[in-house]
Amino acid sequence: MDAFMQAAFDEAQLGLKEGGIPIGSVIVHGGKIIGRGHNR
Repeated sequence: MDAFMQAAFDEAQLGLKEGGIPIGSVIVHGGKIIGRGHNR
């Protein structure tokens, strides 16, 4: 799995563990993650 997709998946897992629905995202610029988040 692509590293950025894996990071978004990891964020989604955090949201699920917190009792939410599994939605995660990352913002990538210049090949680096500059933001990340999940459903709260």
